[in-house]
Amino acid sequence: MRFLFRFILWTALVVAALVALAYLTGNGHIPRGVRYTYLIGRTAPEIDDRDFFPYATIPAAAPQPWPTGSRYGKLALTAAQEQELKDLHSVGFAVFQHDSLIFEQYWNGWDADSVSNSFSVAKSYISVLTGIAIGEGVIKSVQEPVGNYLPEYANDCYAKITLEHVLTMSTGLDWSESGADPFSDNAKGYYGYNVRELSLDQPCRDEPGTELDYISGATQIMSEVLEAAYGRQLDDLVREKIWTPLGCEHPAYWGKDRADGDFKAFCCLYATARDFGRIGQLYLDSGMWNGRQIVPRDYWQASITPAKVMDKGKPNDRYGYFWWLAELDGRPIHYARGFHGEYVVVIPHEQLVMVRTGMKREEVNDTGHPTDVFKWIAIARELAKRPV
Repeated sequence: MRFLFRFILWTALVVAALVALAYLTGNGHIPRGVRYTYLIGRTAPEIDDRDFFPYATIPAAAPQPWPTGSRYGKLALTAAQEQELKDLHSVGFAVFQHDSLIFEQYWNGWDADSVSNSFSVAKSYISVLTGIAIGEGVIKSVQEPVGNYLPEYANDCYAKITLEHVLTMSTGLDWSESGADPFSDNAKGYYGYNVRELSLDQPCRDEPGTELDYISGATQIMSEVLEAAYGRQLDDLVREKIWTPLGCEHPAYWGKDRADGDFKAFCCLYATARDFGRIGQLYLDSGMWNGRQIVPRDYWQASITPAKVMDKGKPNDRYGYFWWLAELDGRPIHYARGFHGEYVVVIPHEQLVMVRTGMKREEVNDTGHPTDVFKWIAIARELAKRPV
């Protein structure tokens, strides 16, 4: 009995010492990260971890239910297609064509009203908000220095960084982007308690505007710019500028680092597959929704045009303003993507939008795109072309 007591005491002391060491070395996110991963049988952030962190609710104030196409309810996945989706732990798959929902299916307890973490799909929402801010004159131009809005970026090497550098992931800042390293800036941003300070305190490494370097800190900086420009918080802006005009049917939730802290804008927007489809439809329709120009057309076009930077020794052809760019049959498509294979894909030449939510994705290939996204695109196209 005495031995057991000593063991428990020493274990508690060791744990307390490790926790204290984590905070003393600037790694206070580690205890929180361990609590919400390894201690509950996980190894990484997941799509259903909303309640682990503080968040704000974005209400569905003026819902516009999706029109359903004539084939809705009549299309079905083949056994092989469904198995492909299940193999990578998909939880939702929705296809929209000609402004209507034509197919949806859910797995693992998810349904049309279930919300999931979008991870980096959230970045494309920050791009949309930026375009809206420019259209409203709150931000004058993407050529403005970040320092016009954030005093932390008004001097030294930071003074060279423009909003366009932020939007095109070419800031030259030294943010460690990793979904596996527990000491990375991504881990600190996701599990930490001061994401604003983290994003604004990154050292300069390279000349801005030269090289595509995908870092989540860039999106966090852009959200801080938007909040400073409007003098309002991110959730309020999303509600007024996106969720309400686009008629989202379900409340969304955006995670924060702490209850009285900042929004984790580089990730952590939780919504349904149907509502994620609305940003795809907005971009399919050149920034318009129901005949109203939500995103200025010039900005919309620039956001899905390859940024004029280098990408691993060659001119960039896969990234715009927080949107990924690719080709399908020699024609351009664009998409938002997240850590576990959350996708909102826009295929303009087929008037098609696809949303996939899930828990796993495949590796990025030599062209800079996860191989699984093209599997889901192929399934969506086949469904859209199938006669009933």
